[in-house]
Amino acid sequence: MAKPTPEEVQKRFDWITEIFSGIVTQADTQASTRCPYRNRHDLCTAKFRCGNQEPVRGQEIVRGQAATEEMACTHDGQFDYRSAWESDPRASDKARQRIRKQQRRPASDPPTPS
Repeated sequence: MAKPTPEEVQKRFDWITEIFSGIVTQADTQASTRCPYRNRHDLCTAKFRCGNQEPVRGQEIVRGQAATEEMACTHDGQFDYRSAWESDPRASDKARQRIRKQQRRPASDPPTPS
């Protein structure tokens, strides 16, 4: 078997990069709008209590919790986890500063449109 030329190797790398870039783009888009604990059946897989969990319809509720472990995820797509995954410390610091600034804003002072 002949050894591939540098051009052939580069062509293969480019092809693989194209494939993975589409996957990464889709994953990044989905991560900004979909709860990472929600499965394809809209059930919550988190092993902790979340405000977006509700018992699956038809289940009996026993002492505030569903009789079985199956909980539905009712997340509405209004949060973004990407800042929690940020690996650049400067970007993380900027995100924390923005969050603090928003938390200090009085409730009667709505955010200004961008």
